Amino acid sequence: MNESSVTHHIMVVDDEDNVLKALRRELKGSKSYNVHTFNAPEDALAHAAIHRFDLLITDYKMPWMHGLTFIKHITALQPHIAVIVISANADEALRHSHFNEVEIPVLLSKPWHRAELLECVASALDHQNDEKS
Repeated sequence: MNESSVTHHIMVVDDEDNVLKALRRELKGSKSYNVHTFNAPEDALAHAAIHRFDLLITDYKMPWMHGLTFIKHITALQPHIAVIVISANADEALRHSHFNEVEIPVLLSKPWHRAELLECVASALDHQNDEKS
């Protein structure tokens, strides 16, 4: 199958609706991405129990569930999933003592630049495809 015809399923989790809308808009305009957005981690986990995702983009700091806790839950359900963490305070995220409990290959600062976002997404999906091979 041609790689350009492959649809990648992306889960985006953030408690801010404007962030979800912006990420959806930027991702939908690029390649073959099927984007599912959730503003509650619990809803995202319920969906992940039924549907497979290739990539998770999640906020680091959410009121209902910390992003790192969410990542632990989602990777227990879907160990193959690539992860990108977005944070308004990347320095805090990096200093947080619990940050080292979860492998986070990509940390993207809010506000992000579109080109950087798309590069991170493509890289994460390419890395995931390499691991499957």
